[in-house]
Amino acid sequence: MNSGTFRKRRDKGDKATLLIASAVAGVRRQRAQTLKDFFVIFEVCERAELEQGMADSKPSVLFLDLDLPQLGEIGTVSSIQRLSSSTKIIVFSSANDEKEAISALKAGAVGYCNKNIEPSLLRKAVKVVQEGETWVGRKTISRLLAELTSLAESHQEDGPVLSEVYLNYLTPREQQIALLIGNGAHNKEIAGRLNISERTVKAHLTAIFQKLQIPDRLRLGLFVAGHNHEVNH
Repeated sequence: MNSGTFRKRRDKGDKATLLIASAVAGVRRQRAQTLKDFFVIFEVCERAELEQGMADSKPSVLFLDLDLPQLGEIGTVSSIQRLSSSTKIIVFSSANDEKEAISALKAGAVGYCNKNIEPSLLRKAVKVVQEGETWVGRKTISRLLAELTSLAESHQEDGPVLSEVYLNYLTPREQQIALLIGNGAHNKEIAGRLNISERTVKAHLTAIFQKLQIPDRLRLGLFVAGHNHEVNH
């Protein structure tokens, strides 16, 4: 890797690692300045460096500029994700396009932001995805759930009945939490409704993901949408 472009902004402490992938120095600098107190920060400016950076540093979070040279179509996000499955990918775009956002989520991203996002919102976005949630507009989530639920219904005969798995493997409390996730509730809201701590909510979510072999809360929302369709029909 070219050490002139793969730069480490911070090299001490036990902070999580953040990788910024953008060909624009100003974009990298702004993101690094906003989050330098919270992360060990690396920068890359092209795809080959990104791939090596993902493999070498296994960052906690990746900021991925969709205009990165040689990145290709948005579906390539999935190949980037495979280099470090634990990395939370937040995509940055010059557009504010719901279709593009949905494509990014389908490919494995957990966040979609405009390049001009305010620093305070950027910090919030990082916090949200680190807590296992998704950072996109509510309209985008609703549209994605509707689209993928419709797709799941059309292929329902190819797999097991979702309600059977749902009822057999989840405890009553886990079912409550899953249903709230399906309605778009965040961990703090769930904790308040069920009178439990956020830590307990996270523990239940971990158990749910393991039992249902679901990787994140977005896919859990899709599962719940499919289950609700079965119940209501």
